[in-house]
Amino acid sequence: MLKIDEQYKVVFKEIQKPRSILLWIFISLFIFSIWYTFIEQIILGNPVGTKPAPDVFLIFLWLFLCIIVPIILLFFTKLIIEVREDGLYIRYMPFHLHYKKFLFREIKDYESITYSPLKRFGGWGIRLNINGEKAYNMDGNKAIEMVIKDQTVVIGTRQPEEIKTAINSLTKRQ
Repeated sequence: MLKIDEQYKVVFKEIQKPRSILLWIFISLFIFSIWYTFIEQIILGNPVGTKPAPDVFLIFLWLFLCIIVPIILLFFTKLIIEVREDGLYIRYMPFHLHYKKFLFREIKDYESITYSPLKRFGGWGIRLNINGEKAYNMDGNKAIEMVIKDQTVVIGTRQPEEIKTAINSLTKRQ
């Protein structure tokens, strides 16, 4: 039996994984600092700082931030964008358990845009800005911007024209 989310044919699909060099540099520097603290205090027995963290806390921090988070980022984080017969579906894994759908009948307008995620939303990921606009983006500066009811939704994509063409073919907009 098909789930409701799977009953409509997929016309276009894009799967994005994190690939930003700056993201990986930032994460690597952060992880290096935790590894240094872990090795210095736990393995070598030299307390770090004037008020060192308890060993149990450092072990937990190391496990979570140096092992679990990188594994999640490397293997599980992805943004899936699908254009189906009834609308545009997205799933930002591991944060969305199910697809979030934007039905064509609810979309007032849409366009392919080039924008600055840093200026407009303060970065990448699932974001909400002070204007009430919502963004789902992995990296880059290309997106599909949709007006749904009274809300603007920006979905970052590496293939904005292909998504727009797929939507146009299903909504008969030229």
